[in-house]
Amino acid sequence: MTVWRKRARTLTFAAFALGSASLASAQSTNALPDLTTSEAAFDPGKAAGLPDAAKAAVAQAIAKMKSGELLGFVLAASPDLKIWTLNSAPRTMADYVPSDAGRQALEVCEFEARQSCAILSVNGFQARRNAPGSAPPPEMLFSRPSDFDATVLPFIAASTREQAAAYQKAQGPRAFALTTNGLWLWRGGANIVQAIDKTMADCAAEFKPAPCLLYAVNDRVVFEAR
Repeated sequence: MTVWRKRARTLTFAAFALGSASLASAQSTNALPDLTTSEAAFDPGKAAGLPDAAKAAVAQAIAKMKSGELLGFVLAASPDLKIWTLNSAPRTMADYVPSDAGRQALEVCEFEARQSCAILSVNGFQARRNAPGSAPPPEMLFSRPSDFDATVLPFIAASTREQAAAYQKAQGPRAFALTTNGLWLWRGGANIVQAIDKTMADCAAEFKPAPCLLYAVNDRVVFEAR
């Protein structure tokens, strides 16, 4: 799945002591968005406030939908439309689940915007986000002190979360990193510092240019979304 987003983030992680005060760590609420659309086509050129890069990405996705290159795409944006995320699935993606793609798009957008986002378009049609009586956009990320749980990893497709469960079963010093593109890895080390250094170095090397986010150290989640 291809993930476009308005901007990349570079995060600096302060030193911390395991076993000290509780950390406000972020995980996915696993809320699945309403992807209901109207019959009206979504015209990115008429979306006032949507950045030109977003308009171009949507126009390209619509063209690829028409040519059969994509199975589908979901566009999410912040209330002011300045922050946006577009998830698209190629025709060869066998495990594509539209609602899960919507979840990922909203999680990335919420992380970037630091507030809840909404679905604007699904497969080139207008989302019913402004329909009378419609529910407000769900909160996609929540923060609470927590141990690592692969089933609530943010940004990652549900179909690949199970593979990350091996981290929970591993022993010894280790660290887990992920990207908002849905990529992840973990590494062990002789001590915590070595595990973190190895994890972040390998993540940066393998997933460049996507910025790597330190998500967990040993059993504890340390990633903060807001």
